[in-house]
Amino acid sequence: MSADPLVVVTQPYVPAYRVPLFESIRGRLKDRGIRFVVAAGHPIGAQAARGDRESPPWRVDIRSRGVRLGARTVEWRALPSDLKPDVVVSELEALNNLAWTRSFGRRKLVLWGHGRPYVNDAGALSDRIEWALARRADAVMTYADGGRKYLVESGKLDPERVVTIGNSTDSASLRAAYNAVDAVEKERLLHRWPRAPRALFVGGLDAAKRIDFLVDAAIAARQREPRFTLLVVGMGEMQDALSRAGDAVEHIPSARGAELARLGHVVQAMWMPGRIGLVAVDSLALGLPVFTTSYRYHAPEAEFLRAGERVTLPDDPQAFAERALRLMAEGSIANRVLRSDIPTIESVSQNFADVVMNVLDR
Repeated sequence: MSADPLVVVTQPYVPAYRVPLFESIRGRLKDRGIRFVVAAGHPIGAQAARGDRESPPWRVDIRSRGVRLGARTVEWRALPSDLKPDVVVSELEALNNLAWTRSFGRRKLVLWGHGRPYVNDAGALSDRIEWALARRADAVMTYADGGRKYLVESGKLDPERVVTIGNSTDSASLRAAYNAVDAVEKERLLHRWPRAPRALFVGGLDAAKRIDFLVDAAIAARQREPRFTLLVVGMGEMQDALSRAGDAVEHIPSARGAELARLGHVVQAMWMPGRIGLVAVDSLALGLPVFTTSYRYHAPEAEFLRAGERVTLPDDPQAFAERALRLMAEGSIANRVLRSDIPTIESVSQNFADVVMNVLDR
């Protein structure tokens, strides 16, 4: 290993929820004499509308431009010329030009991503291109076991080079903040949100989350139970749709850490009729069941939820609301089960650092 080796991670942009993970990885690698930088772009479209971009001191701009390939526009990216990484950790994507370029020669490359087409129908050709890229990498990291299995069994990758590292928000801090709410604080919360049927949505307000369905279900629930409220945490390009629900929805643009933990004490479930992503980790930290539908494009993190933690309800807003209210009435916050084996920043960052160290040592 060279003196003070440099690890560069590429990302479309750095969202707020990613900062704790990258800070933890940076600290672990620094303890081993390894420098760490995230080369990231700027959010556009639906990502920009979420308003969660961060610019920590370890972030540098990645150079990018759109290139037309037939009917598609592909982002062509390059690292800043003054960055000379010993290892690049880049997205596992078929058309990741930076990863393809890095894969030639003897330069070390780690790919990081879903591992299988969870959130879209990529198609057989895209899979084959992605597998070809993955075979050229020194290691591949997936968020969940389903992605690793797909790469090994369908993509025929060397199982020794594919590692499930997990994925997490700052679940340990969220759990600690939830447990720290004492009797006095609970009384304050009950004054603000009296006991009533109440659900929580956390995430970007965009099409993948099925915001129109969510709003329709909230309206239906309010019609059946006048005390019902859906607390919606997040921003996005579809947030104007929330106004249709009137008092059935309370919009909270942002809530993290202690603020999100307090909300966990006044709701009985999370409503996620569309894509389940990292909100699965938040739900486990708070001990909240996730009510969803038979939506096809859940992210890998949905695999973290066990039976009873993920409940599939009818794919119809009226029926969804009716069944959800019944289940929420049966549940009890006082009897909430808090699993001890939830994904954490610490476990994911340790797994990430171990993969990088193994690659550097080869």
